[in-house]
Amino acid sequence: MSKIKFWFNNSRPVALPQSMLPALVAAFFATKYSDFRWYLALLAIIGVAFAHLSLNLFDDYFDFKNAEQGDRSALAREGFRAMTVKCPPLVDGTVSPRKWFLVSCLFALIAVCFGVPVFLIRGMRILWIVLAVAVIGLFYSAPPLKLGYHGLGELIIGGIFGPALGIGMSIAASGEFHISEVIISICLGLFVINILYVHSIMDYAADMKAGKKTLAWLAHNDTVRYIILAFINFAPYVFVILGVIFKVLSLYMIICVFAIPWNIALFASMLRFKKDQFAPVEWKGWYGPSSMWEEIRKAGIDWFMQRWLLARNANSVFCVLCIIASIAIMIVKFTVL
Repeated sequence: MSKIKFWFNNSRPVALPQSMLPALVAAFFATKYSDFRWYLALLAIIGVAFAHLSLNLFDDYFDFKNAEQGDRSALAREGFRAMTVKCPPLVDGTVSPRKWFLVSCLFALIAVCFGVPVFLIRGMRILWIVLAVAVIGLFYSAPPLKLGYHGLGELIIGGIFGPALGIGMSIAASGEFHISEVIISICLGLFVINILYVHSIMDYAADMKAGKKTLAWLAHNDTVRYIILAFINFAPYVFVILGVIFKVLSLYMIICVFAIPWNIALFASMLRFKKDQFAPVEWKGWYGPSSMWEEIRKAGIDWFMQRWLLARNANSVFCVLCIIASIAIMIVKFTVL
């Protein structure tokens, strides 16, 4: 049991909400289709979880191998990332790279085992999506492509946890998808990109010194950087409103707009960051649970964690509201029947 806990903790489960919440949203959305099956949705969700953890392990493995070969961008850095060193068991020699790689493959195999029944019932469309995500996710850090090292990392992760996950889950659960799933999955992808992009803006100087190219690097200057930030934060709400107006999305989806206060608070905080990185920040009660806030403040990382947590919470609130809207749609459907 201790070994299972060790590997689970090192697979970065803290990142699981980035895949689990969009997967749940897609599953609830798919309930409106006639061939929806809960057991396939559940198998797909568990498979997604193990695939996510597997890719996290592979990412750490290839980051470590890149560092061994002289590319210090992943491990030797300053700024906030210096406080959160990835794959410490690899760095300190507790686990050999070979064993880390084998466990990464084991997690991937578990994901495949949960996915096999879905493949057999839903056919090749699911298989092509899974293979595309696997290849892109693997080469996020793996040579020769190392896609995450060239300013494409945020877009790749957003694509995986947005459209690919949303459309794939809808097909797995119900055998079909329509434009409504595409719109919402794009919105969710933007929320995931936002989490990573806020991180890259705050760690821009350290990334540049370490040679790590991010979306913030592609923007080249602060004006463009913050225009992109504004688009990523508020475009999902524009898409939802337009979807409702043009009757592509159900009227109930308008409740998702109530997540916007978190994005407004985040954007305002990021503007303050632009003026003074280490200016005092506060955690307001409506932002979310804050039991660790005093520890964060004492550690001197409140300037970072306030913004990162706001980005994460905006994603979580939007997903929960999407699920609530889907449940409302289900209730109305059954009431009418």
